[in-house]
Amino acid sequence: MAGTSGLIVDIECQLSNGLPAIVIVGLGNKAVDEAKERLRSAFASCKLNLPRKRITINLAPADIPKESTAFDAAIGAAILMAGRNDIPYGKNHVIIGEVGLDGSIRPVRGIIGKITAGKALGITRFFIPAGNLSQAALIQDVELVAIRSLKDLFVPDHQAPDWIIQEGSVLDKVETSVPAIDSGDLDEITGQSNAKRALEIAAAGGHNILLSGPPGTGKSMLARALPTLLPPLSHEEILEVTHLHS
Repeated sequence: MAGTSGLIVDIECQLSNGLPAIVIVGLGNKAVDEAKERLRSAFASCKLNLPRKRITINLAPADIPKESTAFDAAIGAAILMAGRNDIPYGKNHVIIGEVGLDGSIRPVRGIIGKITAGKALGITRFFIPAGNLSQAALIQDVELVAIRSLKDLFVPDHQAPDWIIQEGSVLDKVETSVPAIDSGDLDEITGQSNAKRALEIAAAGGHNILLSGPPGTGKSMLARALPTLLPPLSHEEILEVTHLHS
């Protein structure tokens, strides 16, 4: 992710003769480089075969800085694919997740932004941590595969029906579980006629508003009452707000 936009990072893996080692190139920060230690332990914990060769990982495009532990699972899948040809990950698949030393796939931040950016670029299936599933299910028209450990990436067939979350299957549960806002009504605020008028104009026109003044003049009370003037969020607005929070 770069701000609120994103791009696809291709994980390339090459096995070559030499002393066993994992080398990660492509302008990754320290969190990305430390993935090789996490993956060594994860492969051993999951009893998966880590090739005893020199493993070179390239994060393409290589001239763009990369950070986050969300690349861990994709790097692990690239290593698995380098030694086999029956693990069906293609260009229309995205793998996201942090790998623990025990091989578990941990949730990551900004999952909605990552999936939204991938969807805009034509990605059809996303392999994501199970802990991110309820949040990611807000996004429609994508297939989500919940992975819990590195072993799940090694399974050749990902068509198990309990792994694929189709559009709307979790969406209704997520939307109906959002609590209602109880912040008081604007009519309950005494005085502050100019400020209330400014709030009404901002709400009607979709404008920004800045409340400024000494403590105790009612700025926070007015701000809490502002949502009562606004209509319920649309599905797209829910995604945007959730993305900004994450």
